Amino acid sequence: MDEPKTTSGMAPARRQQFEDDIAKIRVRTGTSASETRFVTLGAALMVTGSVVALVAAIVSKTMSDSRDLLTMVIVGVFGLTLVVSGAVVFLRYSLGRFLRFWLLRLIYEQQDAADDTQA
Repeated sequence: MDEPKTTSGMAPARRQQFEDDIAKIRVRTGTSASETRFVTLGAALMVTGSVVALVAAIVSKTMSDSRDLLTMVIVGVFGLTLVVSGAVVFLRYSLGRFLRFWLLRLIYEQQDAADDTQA
C-alpha cells in the first residue's frame, strides 16, 4: 500500500511548484485575525461554562429549598451549554484552516496523479 506523501517528502522543485500554485489561487492558508479571535472565544466559553457549572454545583450543596436547587440546576445547565457552544466554535475554527489546506493538497495530488497517467 502506498504511504501518503507529505510536502516535506516532495522533491524541492515539486514542492515549490505546489506552493506557487497555492499562491496563484490565493487560498487562505494563513491564520486570519477573525479565526484567531473565534478560537480564543471558543476556549473562553468552554472555561467560563465549566466555572459556572462547577460554582452552581458547589452552591447547590448548601441549599435546602427545592426552588433554589432547581435554580442552580438551570444555572448548571446553562454552564454546560456554554461549554458545548464553546467547543463547537473552537473546533470549527481551529480545524477550518487545516481542512482547507488538506483539501487543496488532496486536489493537487489527484491532479498530479492524473497528469502522470496521461504522460
